[in-house]
Amino acid sequence: MKFGLARSYTSHMLGRIFKAYDIRGTYPDLLNDSMAWQIGYGVSKFLLGDAHAAGETTPMMKNIVVGRDMRASSPALTKALIQGINDHGGDVIDLGLIDTSMIYFAINHLDCAGGVMVTASHNPPQYNGFKVSKRRAKPVGEATGLADVRKHAAMVDKATLVKANGRVEARDLWPAYTRHVRSFLDLGGQKLKIVVDASNGMAGTMFPKIFGKASTLGAVPGLSVVELNFENTKNQFAHEPNPLVAANLKQVQDAVLEHKADLGV
Repeated sequence: MKFGLARSYTSHMLGRIFKAYDIRGTYPDLLNDSMAWQIGYGVSKFLLGDAHAAGETTPMMKNIVVGRDMRASSPALTKALIQGINDHGGDVIDLGLIDTSMIYFAINHLDCAGGVMVTASHNPPQYNGFKVSKRRAKPVGEATGLADVRKHAAMVDKATLVKANGRVEARDLWPAYTRHVRSFLDLGGQKLKIVVDASNGMAGTMFPKIFGKASTLGAVPGLSVVELNFENTKNQFAHEPNPLVAANLKQVQDAVLEHKADLGV
């Protein structure tokens, strides 16, 4: 009876953070490390099962790529998520601190079973969550797999589980990702000045690594960048990183005029 009540409570709590297209909630009251382990287990069971059902039998189809954003809760949630994946039997390729788009690139670049990005997108710093993608970086939503992940997560009992001991490998895909992104860029010999407002989010890490002096390819010739709010280690946003709210654009708009830039993003 006690086990049944505990499982019912766990299912209820998971139901509060599983949304239509992702998993998210405030940390640690709605989303915590224990739930991250359960979700990792559920994700691995779903993604590996989905690959197997599709006849994908290559060794890489036992691998799930994982990345995280700069939120203070992301390292702990990522550690618990990875442990859950490993305990089910999935292998993890840990990409570390990355932007969300890099997960989609990595899944296809490595041809693996799927990936999980630890992030809460444009939500405030106290939020965190998981974006799940399967083979070929197809998004996993409620109707395409998240319901299964939630079910698997709710049913697993960590205390009695015979752990499968999957492996973890840290890998740096920034050079490959940079080459991929830069392959679409051609200034045609022209000069371009842009203002970039990272709002203290992951763009503050991504943009210098892809387009700036920190890039493995060097800075883009002819591209001049005015950086706004690139610092992202303090777990706070300069403003809500949602461009659909007009007030959030004022700083970048003012900077475009001040610096006589061609573009602001």
